[in-house]
Amino acid sequence: MKKMNVKKISVYDPSAEDCGIAAEALREMFDRSGVRAVVSEFSSYEEFSFDFRDNYYDMAFVGIGTVLDLEAARAVRGIDEKCPLCLMSHEKDYSLEGYRLNALDFIVKPVTVSRLREAVCRAPLF
Repeated sequence: MKKMNVKKISVYDPSAEDCGIAAEALREMFDRSGVRAVVSEFSSYEEFSFDFRDNYYDMAFVGIGTVLDLEAARAVRGIDEKCPLCLMSHEKDYSLEGYRLNALDFIVKPVTVSRLREAVCRAPLF
């Protein structure tokens, strides 16, 4: 019997509401696809950075509301330069920083299931 690999996805957003929306949409998307995934959500930068440092993730979604939130994305790159990284923000201007961080995708909020699906499909998860 083939062992099923569980994907680990991390979602950080300083807005607890936006974080919850993105995490729940990702859970539903993986459930419907039949792929086992654990989606961890964080609205605290400190909790996110400590957890990311101590655990391996297959993909990270980082919400950016201020320049300070870019530190979360920089932390991902500092810890794991190959982890597929997706930035999410209301501000399109932060997309330029996404290029500097070699982000896989940039989603303009509000986050939609179709945009999350596009980002996940671009990641080398499968």
